[in-house]
Amino acid sequence: MSKMYKWVMVLILLIIVVSGGMAVLTIWKGGKGIAVPPLKEMSLVEAVDEANRIGFKVKVEQIESNLPGGTVLAQWPDPGARMKKDTTVVLKVSKGGNRLALPDVRGLEYSQALKKLEEAGFQVGDIIRVNDDSRAAGTVIAQSPAAPVMVESTRKIDLLVSQGQISQNGLIAVPDVLQRQEQIARKLVEESGLSVANVEYVYTQNSPEGMVISIRPKVGTSLKRGQGVILQVASMKKTVTEQKAETEQLQIAAPGLAPSVSVKQSESQAEVASKPKSVTQTGTLVPVMPPSSKPQSQQSSTVAPVSKPSQKEAITKPAPLPAGSKIAKIRYQVPPLTKQMPLKIEMVDDRGTTVLLNRDVKGGEYISLEAPYVDEGVVTIFLGGEFVWQDRYR
Repeated sequence: MSKMYKWVMVLILLIIVVSGGMAVLTIWKGGKGIAVPPLKEMSLVEAVDEANRIGFKVKVEQIESNLPGGTVLAQWPDPGARMKKDTTVVLKVSKGGNRLALPDVRGLEYSQALKKLEEAGFQVGDIIRVNDDSRAAGTVIAQSPAAPVMVESTRKIDLLVSQGQISQNGLIAVPDVLQRQEQIARKLVEESGLSVANVEYVYTQNSPEGMVISIRPKVGTSLKRGQGVILQVASMKKTVTEQKAETEQLQIAAPGLAPSVSVKQSESQAEVASKPKSVTQTGTLVPVMPPSSKPQSQQSSTVAPVSKPSQKEAITKPAPLPAGSKIAKIRYQVPPLTKQMPLKIEMVDDRGTTVLLNRDVKGGEYISLEAPYVDEGVVTIFLGGEFVWQDRYR
């Protein structure tokens, strides 16, 4: 019995020793594991082949990216981690596809925004129209996705479009279409429920050709649906009336024409006949001698020469301001220049066009002006004869 007990105990101890040794050996070998290789930036095929060669399984997840399709963007576990054989390695791979830069179409008229999106390679998705007191009907208020962003070319762009102000008592407010191109302004007026009764083309250098510079009735005026408004559009061509008026002004200013004569009422006809008459011409006061029997050549010798005023120094003086006029504070920094260039600043308001500044300036020169205006004023700056800036004061 005692021998049997001893053999049983020896067998149990042997089993314990062998099991412990195998456990230690398994833990020692298994704990070391296999190092996960770096698979990032490989192609999917290369990454899978490398993982399988070492003894890992692979799971693929596709995500949005600008990189070519099939490129490994990330992996888990990280490179260098030691894992057991047959462990699953997760690879995040680029979907690829054509991604384009989405333009910002906020503030554009709907058809203009649609054209810009199509030119960029996109299609319009859902269109939601809402009333907006601050934007004319047909103006794009917002877009989704918001720009700037890179978007798949197949992604449709949703737009939020203004329907204009809520009509009160069946009346519609005249939309603000100032500083927009004529065709765009027409569409905005029509989409608001009004119509364009007439378009007046006004010669001006204060605004780019084709831009709406005024609207009658004024912006915000309530009209019945279908009523017409009048647009004033900037033009570089003078009308026949304007050309005729300019020709008449040039003829009046030209020497040799019959001048107007101003005579004091207290003087007698004899005194008037004996005194030279004064004529106001552009820049100088010219004496005109009375008729005599002397030859014309002798008479002309007594006439003072006429000097033309410098155009750069000619500043238009505005008419007296009515009550309630406002002051526009104009600030402009001349860009760096290699030589002096002519700078011209004009103001257009209800009184007409006023030249505020017209002279040569140096690069970096800072211009500071305060100009009065009535109701609404538009300030335009030309540098070297080219349009560079415009602002509206209200």
